[in-house]
Amino acid sequence: MQETAILADAACDLPRDIMAALQVHTIPFRIRAGERFVADTRDEDALPTLYRQYLVGRQDHYAESIPLLERELEEHLLRNVVTQCDRAILLTIASARSKLYAHASGAVIGTVARSVRLRKQAGRSGLFDLTVIDTGAIGPGQALIVREAARMAMGGASPQAVRDAVETRLRDAAQMFLVPDELLYMYTRARQKGEGSITWGRYMMGSTFNIRPVVRMHRGHTEAIGRARGSEEGARRVLEHAEQCIRAGDLLVPAISVCYAGPLDDVRALPAYQSLAHSARRHGVELMLAPMSLTVALNVGARAFGLSYLAESPPPFE
Repeated sequence: MQETAILADAACDLPRDIMAALQVHTIPFRIRAGERFVADTRDEDALPTLYRQYLVGRQDHYAESIPLLERELEEHLLRNVVTQCDRAILLTIASARSKLYAHASGAVIGTVARSVRLRKQAGRSGLFDLTVIDTGAIGPGQALIVREAARMAMGGASPQAVRDAVETRLRDAAQMFLVPDELLYMYTRARQKGEGSITWGRYMMGSTFNIRPVVRMHRGHTEAIGRARGSEEGARRVLEHAEQCIRAGDLLVPAISVCYAGPLDDVRALPAYQSLAHSARRHGVELMLAPMSLTVALNVGARAFGLSYLAESPPPFE
C-alpha cells in the first residue's frame, strides 16, 4: 500500500478492478436483517446473492445498513491500515445519508493514539495520520470522487492537495441520477428517512401509469427532476443526458460511473448504454459499470439504476 492510502466505505460503487489498480481499501458496513448481521464489504461476486436475499420481492424493509461504530472503526484500521502506510484519507458516503462520517471523525484520535505501539512493532516511525472527508455523495458519485483522489495520491499529491481537491472542486461537481424500479420499496424507505423524493401522490401515479421518477442527488440533497414511462425509459434518458455531457465537453474529469442493482448484462444490452460507451471511447472518457452496493440498494430497491458524472455547470436534464 502506498504511503498515503485512500480508503472508501462499502457504499462506494467503484468497480473492483479499478479499486485494486488504485489500491483503494474498503471500510465495511454492517447489514442487519432481523436478528442476523452480515458484513457488506463490496464483494462483487456476493452481491447477486445478497440482492436475492435482501431485495428481490421484499417489501417488508426488514434489512438495513449500519455503519461501524467508533471503536469498531478503530479496530478495523488498527488491524488493516496503520502498519501498512503512514497516512490515510477516508472518503465517506454523504453524511446526510449515514452516520459513518461522524463515527469515523470520532475514531481519529483513538486510532492515532492506539497505533503507536503497533507501528513501532512493524518498524514504522512517527504518528499515523488519518483524515476523514465527507464526499457528500453516494454510490457512483462517491466512486468518481474516490477514483480522482486515489489517482492524485498515486501521482504523488500531498494529503492536503487531495483534501482541497475534494472539498473545493469534486464534491460540488458530483451529479448523481437515480431511477428506481420498485416504487413501493423506495417510497417506504423515503418515508422512513423523512425524504420527499417519492411522495404518496407520485407513488400512486407511478403505480397506476407505470411512471418512474428520475431522482437527482447533489451535495446530499435529493429531488425528483423528471418522470419516465418505466424504469428502462428513465435509464435511457439518463444515459442520453450523460452522452450529451461528453459531447459538449462538460465533464470536470474524463469518467462516468454507472451502477445497477441487478445483472449488469441488463445495462450492457441497453442501446443507450452502448451509444454512451461508443462516445466515451471516442472522447477518451472512462465508463465504469459496477453492481450497486448493497448499502445503497437497500434504500432504493432491486433493479435500481444509477449514474454519476462530475461537472461544474451540467446541462439541464430533459
